[in-house]
Amino acid sequence: MDDGITIRPLREADAEAVVELYAKAAAVEPRLGPVTLPQWSQFLKLPQNRGGRDFRVAERDGVLCGLAESSLRDQGAHHTRFLKIVVAPEMRRRRIGLALFDEVLAIDADADLTVQTLVSSDWPAGMAFVAAFGFVHVESEIGMKCVEPLQPARTLAAARATIEQVSDVTACAGEVARIHNAAYASDAAFRLYSPEEMAQVLTESEVWIASEDGQMSGFCLTESERNSMWIESVAVDPVRQGRGLGQLLVYRVLAAHDVSIEHPCWLNVSSRNAPALKIYRRLGFRPQHETCRFSATRGELIAARERRFR
Repeated sequence: MDDGITIRPLREADAEAVVELYAKAAAVEPRLGPVTLPQWSQFLKLPQNRGGRDFRVAERDGVLCGLAESSLRDQGAHHTRFLKIVVAPEMRRRRIGLALFDEVLAIDADADLTVQTLVSSDWPAGMAFVAAFGFVHVESEIGMKCVEPLQPARTLAAARATIEQVSDVTACAGEVARIHNAAYASDAAFRLYSPEEMAQVLTESEVWIASEDGQMSGFCLTESERNSMWIESVAVDPVRQGRGLGQLLVYRVLAAHDVSIEHPCWLNVSSRNAPALKIYRRLGFRPQHETCRFSATRGELIAARERRFR
């Protein structure tokens, strides 16, 4: 690595430099960004990111030229470290990404700890990086887009449900956390949330809930952008799934936001979640791109690093 490069923890004052780094990277690899200052601030506030405590940056002559986003997620039975590395295009092929990678691997001590990373299928540099380290492709996130919502068939259960946007998110945080933890427990990207952590997440989202007989059955979290909207998360209590509640909930959200060609809705869904993929297609969503999820143990990555990059 260039002797002029230093690696250090992320600082609060790095925010504007991070936004600039993402702008440069996105000009070459559009799937990487760009990222705005508010989006970066919101990202750091997520409970799993802990204010960027485990993030690392690369710097040369006082200029930020690389970033490793790293967070340890509680998945109940075990923990998984999630990793993403971004290097300024003009500074690539100087082993900056490798140095950031080494710093992240040094955070933990457990050789069996799982490390995951997401790489867009059309990002050659990222795909080459995971191949070099022996990461295994475990699933893909399918990016889907809806411009013309299709109304689902009504079921008896859905007809009985009350669907509404909630303003007091703290009052429903416990139930949202419970449903989230039950519905997503088998997902590769699962993160266990406490009611307090979920309350923090909900403050940054628009929250919709489906209720039956006064009891919450499901939720949908959305975020609005200037010319589009995102469904960040949607789940139905596992004991109440398969009765059309999820479809009706998402459709009501799409209708409330006047989704159209000029104002589309986006979401990501796991390639392993066949029921969800089927539901979204029925609602008018169509696949647009694929982001691959790769996994390896920390021990496997250290061994691969020693073999390939001595």
